Amino acid sequence: MRIQRIASLGFAALITFSPVLLAQTRSGSRKAARTGDLTGVWYPSSVNTFNFIWTDPQGQRLNTLPLTPWGQEKFKANHPIGGEYTALTSNDPNFSCLPPGVPNIYTHAYPVELVQIQGRAIMFFEYGHFVRQIFTDGREHPKDTNPTWMGDSIGRWEGDTLVIDSTGFNDKTWLDVSGHPHSESLRMVERMRRVDHNTLMIDITIDDPQAYTTPLKTQRKYILKPGWNIMEYICEDNRVSFLDFEKKVGAKGTNAAHVTVEPATSQSVAGDWKGNIVLADATSMPAVASFSAESTGTIIVADPSSPIKYQFQNLTVSAAGTITANTLDGTNFLGELSKDGKQITGDIILASGTGHKISLNRP
Repeated sequence: MRIQRIASLGFAALITFSPVLLAQTRSGSRKAARTGDLTGVWYPSSVNTFNFIWTDPQGQRLNTLPLTPWGQEKFKANHPIGGEYTALTSNDPNFSCLPPGVPNIYTHAYPVELVQIQGRAIMFFEYGHFVRQIFTDGREHPKDTNPTWMGDSIGRWEGDTLVIDSTGFNDKTWLDVSGHPHSESLRMVERMRRVDHNTLMIDITIDDPQAYTTPLKTQRKYILKPGWNIMEYICEDNRVSFLDFEKKVGAKGTNAAHVTVEPATSQSVAGDWKGNIVLADATSMPAVASFSAESTGTIIVADPSSPIKYQFQNLTVSAAGTITANTLDGTNFLGELSKDGKQITGDIILASGTGHKISLNRP
């Protein structure tokens, strides 16, 4: 027993004082210091969460994207939600519950969890429970691989910034909710960094010479949610609910603004309201609303990271108390006014298909 103890002490001393092991430990510490820590659950908080603000390589904003003739033909064939198309007539892949692809998945108002392990960074998206693996072990993109929905991603660290290079996409997804296409030649480079403890920024560069005459750039901002967990989201369930909503308001080839309802006005809901909204990820937040007799209204959600404002038009209340309204960007509101006129309950359905529950009362 004594001999074993002496041997154990000798081995402990070797571990403590071995120059080789000390050098390896210091080397490992230096290596760890060269990488960033992006772990955590993050929630989107961009200025325009549900679409991208595109710029050219010099940072000049693009109101119209520079499509090639091939890209123009593809773009014309895409029918995004908003304007003349609804979920009943759109061919948006999201509404068939197909993977949205990257970068489109960043326009969905759902959290994502980042996990870092040896040789990989992993993104767990709540939307559809999609998993994206970013290999940081020095490998290259595979040759002659079959194109996939989320592509093949490899990464490297530049200080605390993770630089992600992605190729190998199929052409079945859109870049954004506006229906901008891409080809299988798409290459995407992301620079992902933590600008402070609670803020994650992703700078995105799109290069697809078959679809666009110049590279495109955009950016995403995420806020850390330390108390959150990734929850279950089943696309098929929400798709049925959204289609039911479209059918309820009679939207067949038009948006809610063009739906014929029973003769009525918005007078019965005019005034200020106060309540709460439950987002698609089950997060509850305070909300206030103000409706006018001129068929307009505003709902403001008190998101701590950045208030969300919906500016509604074409507000109509039927004789039966059914409320419909829409925004210019394709968000629809369907609600019910209680018989005593003191409560509104309903759904806010975004152009991306995300649905939120809202409950309002007169103060």
